[in-house]
Amino acid sequence: MITVHDWLAAAVSPRLRTVLTVGSFDGLHLGHQYLVSRVVRRAWERGASSLVLTFEPYPMAVLSPNAAPEVLTTFGQKAEILESLGVDVLGRLAFTEELSDLSPSEFLDQAVAARTDALEIVTGPDFRFGRGAEGNFDFLAAWAKARGIASEACRAQIAPGGETLSSSSLRGLLKVGHVESAAKILGRPYRLDGEVVEGQRRGRSLGYPTANLGGTAQLTPGPGVYAVRALLGGQRRPAMTSIGHNPTFKGGSLTVETYILDFEDDIYGEMLGLEFIRRIRNMIRFDSPRALADQLARDEERARELLGAPPSSRP
Repeated sequence: MITVHDWLAAAVSPRLRTVLTVGSFDGLHLGHQYLVSRVVRRAWERGASSLVLTFEPYPMAVLSPNAAPEVLTTFGQKAEILESLGVDVLGRLAFTEELSDLSPSEFLDQAVAARTDALEIVTGPDFRFGRGAEGNFDFLAAWAKARGIASEACRAQIAPGGETLSSSSLRGLLKVGHVESAAKILGRPYRLDGEVVEGQRRGRSLGYPTANLGGTAQLTPGPGVYAVRALLGGQRRPAMTSIGHNPTFKGGSLTVETYILDFEDDIYGEMLGLEFIRRIRNMIRFDSPRALADQLARDEERARELLGAPPSSRP
């Protein structure tokens, strides 16, 4: 897959014949994946390249930062998933106030007509674009027809539980720790990425040295202890993650602390990904560090069971 990091500034020669879609695709849940797979299939049928144009950063983060939701996927995560779906070209639309001020026709002229030989445009049924979100599928279809470009609005997809697949539904589930339900909408475990930073080293004193995830723009699942898979150096390792304010130690800022099972390497400064498999328990306050350590031992046993990891070899 070719990634164009600034689509509107990139060279356009030679012009590609494409079937394309446009959107934020935050979360890249099963509904988004259905749409993208449709683009890939139609491109193959027409002997063209499949193209996904996605806004980065998330538009609300620019237009109304105080009201913007936390994002579910980084641009890097989107790229990985889109490549796995067979997309040929990923174009990053650098979202700015100037871009948001383009009329619907100006946006389509600059992002599509001026930069690619589009054969077909596929969108979701509720796709909105252009200044003040004035553009909708009917506008896009009329614009495309005038230029000999086909257009299609994919139908809304339904989650296994019967609800419409949406990024807002995902955020609601994750905020209360329902990572298993979120995974059913995503088609994969929810993943949180960040850099390993130095923490208070309390876990080490309890016999559970943790990797502390630094600040991330992604949504952090609700407080609790989770069975996770840790992505480190291209490998997945069984682990458990605690998210909370350390109530046993009189609180503080929210921390994301991960104990990687049967692993002792120093990984400060490295990038760590966490795939959330299941919530083990709520975050609670213990009367003493010893009581917390005893509970962590039970948490570890449960995490090993859920992740199919071998029993602990610790004494």
